[in-house]
Amino acid sequence: MRLLPDSPRSQRPFAIALFLGALMVGYFLLVHWWLVSPYLTMREEYYDLKDQQYRLAELIQSKPQIEKRLKDVAGLEQQNQAFLSDADAASAFSDLSERVKHAVEQNVEANARCTLNGVSPSPSPMAEVYLRVSANVVITCQAETFMKVLYALESSNPYLFIDRLVMFRQQQMMPGQNGKPGTSMSLINAQFQLSGFLRQPGGASKEGK
Repeated sequence: MRLLPDSPRSQRPFAIALFLGALMVGYFLLVHWWLVSPYLTMREEYYDLKDQQYRLAELIQSKPQIEKRLKDVAGLEQQNQAFLSDADAASAFSDLSERVKHAVEQNVEANARCTLNGVSPSPSPMAEVYLRVSANVVITCQAETFMKVLYALESSNPYLFIDRLVMFRQQQMMPGQNGKPGTSMSLINAQFQLSGFLRQPGGASKEGK
């Protein structure tokens, strides 16, 4: 089996093709990988650095605007009335207790019954961005009055949150007046957790550092 043509004239193109192939192989082996490829890599890194420099220059120029926006956001946060205004958790718990008592007093109508049986501190196991202050509330109310108390608490300012609500119904006999027989009254015995937030970092922000 012959690989080369017989005549010299027909061998010339084949020889040129071999020569060009050898040049290409030699170029890639001796020139491209040793000289051209490192240059192309350096050229790409150069343009990446130029792009980073351009972005940093834009950030530096926009620094006054960013600082102004941060001051505006900080001012809005200080004016935000969603947080409890107390200085620490102890005073915040006292504030929560007073708010519960006030909600009961404001929503108990004549001849209605609603008794606040107890308010106690409740540690919050959850890690929050802001410091959560919670209180366990035990209350006995008529259904309509109890719903008004809950609404007054949840619609207040600062924001208060009601969790872990447990209720059960109780029938209680009320004594009659002027010799009249007593009547049965339906009451709700309820327990819930009332929480608010201080404008102070909580456990989640400390763990994130």
